[in-house]
Amino acid sequence: MPIESGRGNIHESVFIANGASVIGDVTMGRDSSVWFNAVVRGDMKPIVIGEEVNIQDCAVVHTDDRYGTNIGNGVTVGHGAIVHAATIGNNVLVGMGSIILSGAVVGDNCIIGAGALVRQGMEVPPNSLVVGLPGKIIGEVNEETRKTIRSFVDDYLRLAELHKSGAVRKPQRG
Repeated sequence: MPIESGRGNIHESVFIANGASVIGDVTMGRDSSVWFNAVVRGDMKPIVIGEEVNIQDCAVVHTDDRYGTNIGNGVTVGHGAIVHAATIGNNVLVGMGSIILSGAVVGDNCIIGAGALVRQGMEVPPNSLVVGLPGKIIGEVNEETRKTIRSFVDDYLRLAELHKSGAVRKPQRG
């Protein structure tokens, strides 16, 4: 199996926190961010991450030998979530600790609830709310909820700017 080299393109505005790892063929769009101890590994197939995406602390984005990973614009991948060789649409919230397996496709404006498992090859239609283990579609995301998803993106855009400016610092010892 060939290993992907660093052929991707990381936009100059991207924030990558200390301790985060971005490896291999990874492309990241404007104003995206990868937070502390998150891993984005494009070493088997390419990973393409859109604009204004936040990959939060301890999340993992990876591929396998069959599928790359594509993440649309305005997506939040919550703390400790795993997106593995899947396609995520625009304006999606991938909840904390959730897992999206190989070949899955999540449509635009979806919420994958905290701790949910999106099975291998599962197709989640746009505007769906998925919860559970295994994940089941239990409802539809309305306009008000889509605005809430967007507010998480906006919060992380502001937070990334604070970190890039040096306004957020480590506490002093002693």
